[in-house]
Amino acid sequence: MTDVVIKLPIKSPQEANLFSTYLNRFMQGRSAVADDLPEAIDAPYLIVHSDPTLDRELKVLTFQNLGAARAFSSGWQRAGGALDGEIA
Repeated sequence: MTDVVIKLPIKSPQEANLFSTYLNRFMQGRSAVADDLPEAIDAPYLIVHSDPTLDRELKVLTFQNLGAARAFSSGWQRAGGALDGEIA
């Protein structure tokens, strides 16, 4: 299986908090599913690390499953939109 990599620039401390909360909820909601995926036998379901850049933090997520990556991305877009509405 090919890795699916998502890079998310984090633009503010509020967005960093939202990312942390969203990631925890995402993983809690998928923990049973992740254990049953064939990809999980030889590799972690998800690897997350931070790459600090000059002007902001970059979260790099590596998924072993395309469906999980898509689910995370679409949920993160909705969560980010809620944050944008809160700041506006």
